[in-house]
Amino acid sequence: MPADWSVVDAASVDGLKAGFGAFGKFGDRTFTGNNMALKNADKWLKEAEVLGKKITTTDTSITFKKVVGNSEKTMTFDKFKQFMAILAETSSKEDPSGELIKMAAKLVKVAGPGTTGTTAAMAVGGVDRLTDTSKYTGAHKERFNTDGTGKGIDGREEIAKNDGYVGAYKGADTYDKTKGGK
Repeated sequence: MPADWSVVDAASVDGLKAGFGAFGKFGDRTFTGNNMALKNADKWLKEAEVLGKKITTTDTSITFKKVVGNSEKTMTFDKFKQFMAILAETSSKEDPSGELIKMAAKLVKVAGPGTTGTTAAMAVGGVDRLTDTSKYTGAHKERFNTDGTGKGIDGREEIAKNDGYVGAYKGADTYDKTKGGK
């Protein structure tokens, strides 16, 4: 006989609904707000330390197919409650309702899906070298201040002065002064 959900308090059921939503959408593009795939349920059970010697992923797979059938890929929260009741019975033949209370408490304690073991961003030496503005030369150097911040539009646009000198010529307006002119 499966465990009876009437023994689980309302606060735990509300916590399970919140966890169901959080774990249901984790990594699932097809999440509609009220469904969960088996892989997400297994992740939740594993993080809550419900999976172990008594309950394995084989048990969850068999139970999932019992609850939703062979054609469905996800389960609703009501189906999840049936799923958990059958797992509680699998775990403890003597007191499935007590086991269900323990499992629900463990699941509620898990705040949300964890991401331990995911790939971290790599720090590549080439990127640091290429983005160091202090090593820029030529026209690129003119786009940044000495502290590395960009000059904005001043560093990108060359404003035509029409004074007869080539752009970026440092000796502008010095011809007459060197010849003793005017």
